[in-house]
Amino acid sequence: MARPDVLISPFVIAGWCGMITNALNLLPVGSLDGGRMMQAAFGMQALSLSAFFTYVGLGLGLLGSSLSLPFGLYVLICQRSAEKYIQDNVSPVAGSKQTATAVAVLTAILVLVPMAPEVAQSVGVGPAPNLFM
Repeated sequence: MARPDVLISPFVIAGWCGMITNALNLLPVGSLDGGRMMQAAFGMQALSLSAFFTYVGLGLGLLGSSLSLPFGLYVLICQRSAEKYIQDNVSPVAGSKQTATAVAVLTAILVLVPMAPEVAQSVGVGPAPNLFM
């Protein structure tokens, strides 16, 4: 029994590419958008700690699967230095902005973490089990 092919619109592929690109840009590293958000909301120490774990995740392929190593090398070479100057480093950041930053970074990480094959199969997006064995 063969599985029917699923036809998808090119807009779905374009949307997926855009979602992955934005999720990679929201990782809390260096001068990427996520790094700037993390530094503005939580400070330089939080950015350094989150950048370390992000580099580990990219290096081990835990974030973004096959895209992680090239993107990790790009960030390590070109984008690793954080912003030097923050316009207002004295007044505290509102809790709502810290919450928005945490939600954005966690959403990016959830988008980039690969799905386990067992979970994908139970959700219905993974490969079908072999029916002849």
